[in-house]
Amino acid sequence: MRTPLNSIIVAAAVGTFCLVPLVAGGQGSQRGRGSKVDLSGPAPRLPNGKPSMSGVWGQVRRADVTDSHIPGYVKELPYTEWGKKQWESYDAANGDYTGTCLPFGLSRTIYGPHPIQIIQDNDYFVFLAEQNTWFHIVPTDGRSYDAELPPSWFGQSIGHWEGDKLVVETRNINGYVRVDTIGHPLSNQARLINTFRRIDYGHAEHTYTVDDPKTYTRPWTIT
Repeated sequence: MRTPLNSIIVAAAVGTFCLVPLVAGGQGSQRGRGSKVDLSGPAPRLPNGKPSMSGVWGQVRRADVTDSHIPGYVKELPYTEWGKKQWESYDAANGDYTGTCLPFGLSRTIYGPHPIQIIQDNDYFVFLAEQNTWFHIVPTDGRSYDAELPPSWFGQSIGHWEGDKLVVETRNINGYVRVDTIGHPLSNQARLINTFRRIDYGHAEHTYTVDDPKTYTRPWTIT
């Protein structure tokens, strides 16, 4: 029996989902106090030539990935029988794990109502969340996944570059975390793929793909 989650607040947006910096990092420009920032200027670069995402970023809150008011939504999730049971039996209003201060997981952190700071160098891409001061470290130095690490709420992420696009793949999540506030399910077999491409100084494209054969019959993506 599902109960409506009355506390959900959804922001309407126009256009493709993007990250918008609230406080720009200092790379690639020199500014005095009170000077204006050209958000359409060129994206800053790392020493290795790749785009830098360092800075504090805001984003459209996505409490429900199927909400048609937010561009890039998924019209209908392709549940397996197991996944549908998980969705129909979950009561977000009375049983959301975050109500006991357990970690949101990466997707709910990125799509939450708070800004996120990204710190980046040639070898690491790090998320610093305002919510509960969580952090998540993504190596981009070519290493492999550590098979000895236990499953966790945020899972284990590895990043690699495809041209100027950073692809972050997350595995080894614990099977309790949910995709969004309303509670769309994930299993411990889920593979989550986030891509980031900085368009210019003030804007970036972000996509999020769920590949979870236990929960969904095919991968699906929001933009």
